[in-house]
Amino acid sequence: MKKVLVAEDDFVVSKLYQMHFQRNRIQGGFFNNGAALIESAKLERPDLVILDYEMPGLSGQEVMCQLLKIPGCEELPIIFVTGRATTQVVEHLREGGAREVLGKPFSPLHLIHLIHRFTGDPNTPDVPGS
Repeated sequence: MKKVLVAEDDFVVSKLYQMHFQRNRIQGGFFNNGAALIESAKLERPDLVILDYEMPGLSGQEVMCQLLKIPGCEELPIIFVTGRATTQVVEHLREGGAREVLGKPFSPLHLIHLIHRFTGDPNTPDVPGS
């Protein structure tokens, strides 16, 4: 089972992730800030990380920079989910190492597809429009 860590400070959005992970048998670790996610990643290397772009404390971008410096996490797939998915923000995050940037609101089905694709799951379902 793939291990996916999520940093999301919005309680409702975090619960949405949890519900969809459970339905799709994805093991998740859920954090309301980036610092806690980083500490977890140091203890047990995740297969993928999902970050909110704007969080209290460390921003999602700062979290990504620190994650990619952890030994064993240099190639970690990172997906951003943000309400600020402007062209400039998307380009900047991808240049920094993000594999994908999704705008809010996002399609949970598309997110699950990306998780499977980026973690090398051979049973990645086809999702129209992805």
